[in-house]
This record gives sequence, C-alpha cells and structure tokens, in this order.
Amino acid sequence: MFKTTTDAELAGNPIDEVIGSTIRYAALTSAAKLGIFTALQEGPKTLDELAAAIGASTDGTRAVADVAAVLGWLALEDGRYRNGPLAERWLGKDAEYDFTPALLWAYELTNVMWELPQAVRDGKPAQSLWERWADNPEAGRDFSAYMRIKSRLTVQPIVDAVPLPEGARRLLDLGGSHGLHSMAMCERHPELSATILDLPEALADTGAAIAKAGLADRITLQRGSFLSGDLGTGYDVVFLFEIVHNHTDEENRDLIARAAKALRPGGRIVVLEDVRGEQLDEHNAAFSLAMYACSGDRTYSLPEISGWLTDAGLSGVERIALPSSVSLVVGTK
Repeated sequence: MFKTTTDAELAGNPIDEVIGSTIRYAALTSAAKLGIFTALQEGPKTLDELAAAIGASTDGTRAVADVAAVLGWLALEDGRYRNGPLAERWLGKDAEYDFTPALLWAYELTNVMWELPQAVRDGKPAQSLWERWADNPEAGRDFSAYMRIKSRLTVQPIVDAVPLPEGARRLLDLGGSHGLHSMAMCERHPELSATILDLPEALADTGAAIAKAGLADRITLQRGSFLSGDLGTGYDVVFLFEIVHNHTDEENRDLIARAAKALRPGGRIVVLEDVRGEQLDEHNAAFSLAMYACSGDRTYSLPEISGWLTDAGLSGVERIALPSSVSLVVGTK
C-alpha cells in the first residue's frame, strides 16, 4: 500500500507498513464519515456523481475512493464506483450486520488516539469519552450503535454460557445499555425479569427495542449511574458486562462490593470481560491501550477480577471461556 524502499536490503521495511496501515485506516473511516458507502447503495456512480452525492470535491473523493477500491471495499469498473463485496457484506441497510457505526466510531477514535502521548505523560486523557460525548453526542450515538451491532454477533454464546443460580427470578444488568443481553436472558428463561441500570443517553433507544421484543412487562429501565449509591436488594444475578475496563481498580472494587450486597444468598455476579493473560496478547494489549487513551483505564487480569469478587464475600470464582476474546468470570454469594 505504501512502499518507500526499493533497496533489497530494506525489503519489508516495517515502518512502511505502519504508515500504510495509517493510510488504510484513514481512507476507510473517512469513506464512512463522508457517506461514500451509503451513496453507492443506490447504485454505481461516476466520480462526478459520487462527489456530488456526498457534497465533496472530485479530487478528494477520488483519493479516498481509490484506496477503498484497492482494499476491496469499493470496485471501479468502466469508470464507475460501486460497493465491493466487503462493503456489501458488512455495511449498509441490506447487510445482515451493518457495521457502518463501527467505522464512524473508528473515525472518532482517531481523534482520541492522536492525544495519546499527552495521556501517557499526564497519567490520564485530558477528556474522558463521556466528556467528549457531551461536546459531540453524535460520536456517542455512533459508539452505542457499534456496541449494539457487535453484541448481536456474540449475545447467544454468552447467554448460553451464563450459569444462573437455581430458581433465579431477578437480574440486575449494570451498564446494560442496548438491552440485548437482558432481552436474550428473558427470552431464554421465561421466569426471569430484569432491571437495566445505565445512563439516560445509553438507554435512549432501549425502551423501544424492549417493547418491540414484547418484553416491556419483564424488563425495567433505571436511568442513572452505577458508580455510587444503593443498587437494591434481592437479585439472583448481577451482570457487569464489558464495563470494568472503563473504570479504576478502586471503582471496580467498590462497584462489586455494592453489587454483592444487592444479591440474595446463593446469587451470582457475572463479569464479562476481555481478561488480561499472563502472557502478552496482541488483541488485549491493543484494547487496553485504547481504553487508556479513552478513559485512563485498562484491562484486568483474572487474579485482579477474582480478588474483587472474593473481597466482596463471594466464593467459587470460576472463569468460563467463550468463542471470542472475552470470558465470563463468576462468583457466588
């Protein structure tokens, strides 16, 4: 994609690959942000037609579209651009899983990562994601939409693996946002009801989705922060799904202690997390870096998560591997 060396001794220069990766990333996220993939869902377009459709210059449109075409996301045939197989499979209203929000979120992540040196020097980013989203709510909506579509791919294996205590009736889903996990649990277990506690903006579209699924009488939305205050009592299971990496060790320790108080005897806390292993893992290391850039936090190891659970009075802590990068970590009161 971007090769600056021709000398045989410098073949495979890794710096070229770093630069090339940056260009590929910029092209695809910019194509999504500009609406190129969306415009081409209507059919093939000449360069002039495509530029007019997205309200952009022809030279700029061609520069971005050509890279997207080289990468296989677009195709250029007989002077017309069209969506390629990758775009047809993963983007747009006709795709089974429309990951356009992922590319839109990746565009915003560029701005976050640009400030990484400052975050490393200062020990935290100048703004957390939530503070950024207060200034740019569109980015927050893109992120929520990305999490929703991503969860659709993984929700069933997760639900299949959750070990509910016998006779479970009440679920508390902390940071449940889109509600997919609570809805899937209630559909699988007809005797179960759920409460989803999350910030108002995270629950903006959740009520409508729950009503559409016919579960409005079994799933309650509670708007607020789970980082402080009483979480209630008498729950059989509490979910902390993909949230501890957004918080400090102290915050997670306090949260799990309060979640344990919300459980009935025999109840369980279930943590879903990308667990840091003893050996460095490419995916986990990259994800942890992104979390640091976004909020100053990181991924946690199994001993750390287990320690929070046992310190809160839970026992029998076990890790359940899933067919993805995440695992369930379960403790029983």
